[in-house]
Amino acid sequence: MQAISIAAALAATTACGNDSTSPQSPLVGSYTAFQWVTTGGSGQTNQLNIGSTLQITLNADGSTSGHMHLAASNGAPAADFDMAGTWNESNNVVDFTQTADTFVRNMIFAVQPIATGVLDLVGDQVFSGTRVQLTLRHGA
Repeated sequence: MQAISIAAALAATTACGNDSTSPQSPLVGSYTAFQWVTTGGSGQTNQLNIGSTLQITLNADGSTSGHMHLAASNGAPAADFDMAGTWNESNNVVDFTQTADTFVRNMIFAVQPIATGVLDLVGDQVFSGTRVQLTLRHGA
């Protein structure tokens, strides 16, 4: 029943045109990287298995907070980024505006209800020859 409520809420926010989310949005909350794979010239890397982490919170006022840690890989040093910024949802797509120069602010995330109370934000794009497949999960 709750999955139907989430789907209805998503449809309602979409039906309002380009409205940003509101405090009643089912998208508000904390998201954690559930699946994160990069594929490039050095092969495929499961970022979660090597110690990378990503947590981002979508606040009702349209702001974001959180942290991304990229583990050292293929000669690149470890790096940390603040996920502070803003978010917007339109037509079941979420995009982020952030000061931190990471792929997150350039990736388009599709909203996918998974189960009762569980939503995924799914991104799959290529940046400078590296494919990034990232699923952020809320409610699990």
